[in-house]
Amino acid sequence: MPFEVRFYIYWSQTDAAGIVHFSEFFSLVEHAEEEFYRARGVLEIHSRMPRVEAYAVFKSPLRRGDVARVVLKPLEIREKAVKYGFEIYNETTGALSATGHIVAVCVENEGGRLKSTRCPQELVDVWRSIE
Repeated sequence: MPFEVRFYIYWSQTDAAGIVHFSEFFSLVEHAEEEFYRARGVLEIHSRMPRVEAYAVFKSPLRRGDVARVVLKPLEIREKAVKYGFEIYNETTGALSATGHIVAVCVENEGGRLKSTRCPQELVDVWRSIE
């Protein structure tokens, strides 16, 4: 079963048109991912996974006061990366607001340089737990 979390939309997330700025959709997804890791007890892993790909299709707006439901599900679990899909629903209107995916790579910091590495087994396990 996919991971789901809900967030209120705040004024600071909206633009001059009164809708959530497109970049904020990715912030909602990152917050959901962090909540996923927190709920599974592996929050420290999140800081070692830079994003190398982010894709979104925007379907309908979110506005201040709306409740956004973010759904995460694994698409590919690779040796050194995780690709997960997301859907963002506007719980206030019932509309699908956005879909997309993120690719995050597992890295080690070697003297200030990031080098891809095998993903920790606990990370693989938490993503497989929601397949």
